[in-house]
Amino acid sequence: MMTDCGLPGITRIPYGVHMCTFYRTREELAATLVPYFVAGLRANERCIWITAEPLLAHDALAALRDAGFDAAPYLERGALLIRNFSDWYAQAGRLKGIDVVRMWLEEEARALAAGYTGLRITGNVTFLDSGDDWRVFMDYEELVNRSFAGRHIVTLCTYQHGQHRGGCAAAEVYDVMQRHNCTLDRPDEGWQILT
Repeated sequence: MMTDCGLPGITRIPYGVHMCTFYRTREELAATLVPYFVAGLRANERCIWITAEPLLAHDALAALRDAGFDAAPYLERGALLIRNFSDWYAQAGRLKGIDVVRMWLEEEARALAAGYTGLRITGNVTFLDSGDDWRVFMDYEELVNRSFAGRHIVTLCTYQHGQHRGGCAAAEVYDVMQRHNCTLDRPDEGWQILT
């Protein structure tokens, strides 16, 4: 089963796909995630946007508004949920990777039971603090890649380029790309899928 990605140049993507992309600025991140979620909402998917610096929940809402999208009705009926990382993972922070994956699969089951065609999610990972956090999170990403295959879930993980806290240098970029089905890239015009 296929759905609309929402990004110019990439039309249909399969459910069960676990994608990643890299960005440099808050504006690039918003320009990626706004059309991604608008497409999901228009496809009757339940959308969960987990935010972290440099684009927090209130910034995400502002980005949707600035793009001319009225998120209010979707928020009111629970089709769209936008939460800061610290709020969403307050409980999950004590859980192991498999427990977090189970939490996502439960969200998928709730979405399907409520009449949605699937679940669309994203998480920005600038919250990672140390090398140990990075290794644990890469194990989690690998588990997500295996666990979401064939599910009614579309996932786009966003990683910031750079040497700063939460940023990806070349070795980390490689780690990320190895643990996702594909990487979305925007070299100049439009988007493309790298495998």
